Amino acid sequence: MQSTSLRHAAIVTLGLAAVLPALTPRPASAGAGFFDLRTLCQPLEIHSGAPEESACLKELSGTVWRDGRKLTLGLANGKTKVITDAKECEPEGPEAACISYRLVGRIGDRHYILLVTPYECPYVMLVNRRSGAETNIGSGPFLSPNGKRFVTIDPRDDGNCGIDYRIGMFSYGDSPKLEWSYKPEGLEQYEIDTWIGDNRARLQASDDTRKEAPTDLTRTALGWQLKRPNGEISMGSVPAPQASPPRASPAPGSLGSR
Repeated sequence: MQSTSLRHAAIVTLGLAAVLPALTPRPASAGAGFFDLRTLCQPLEIHSGAPEESACLKELSGTVWRDGRKLTLGLANGKTKVITDAKECEPEGPEAACISYRLVGRIGDRHYILLVTPYECPYVMLVNRRSGAETNIGSGPFLSPNGKRFVTIDPRDDGNCGIDYRIGMFSYGDSPKLEWSYKPEGLEQYEIDTWIGDNRARLQASDDTRKEAPTDLTRTALGWQLKRPNGEISMGSVPAPQASPPRASPAPGSLGSR
């Protein structure tokens, strides 16, 4: 069952609490709900508390490769994208200035999944396998069964990291788009349990008392609704639609095209 496989993902990512505390705010369930096993490269290896890049380099041999600080990602039409760790990541460099990029998974042939680890506030970055465009998200994307959406949770501390949302729901395609988000005013943490169909994501929630409660994020006729740990329902936030650019008027004496 899908729930079982996602719970397995929680088990194999237990070590994240060791070096990525910002991604695992609840030590009792460290790593749970922050990576989707279906998107990680296999065989999964955990060292020093994080997924190893070596699995992806083997699985995608000939398409991606690393040379020291440089990670080269193969794109469509024979193009490549090079992402380079900060020079401060050298052994003698100042640790606080190091920013590293590790390839840990992929979403089919559409996106690479990279774990970005600055000195503080690690996050996940999607890289489009056709264009090389980047999309930053709080943690790994959890795909709905039909693959048309993914939910991601940003467990980092808002005071230190300045997060945009605690829970983000994205429509998935070549250019993932945030279609709904929720950011609490107080301390509320969430983890993803599993998807139930394509319109409901089951979550585990906790408040400032650290008391855990099962809850869910459900798509209704009114939009996405989140059941909070206190039992209240939140409609979250919906990004304002982008205005279409004004159409250019034909130059004097010219004919507009149909």
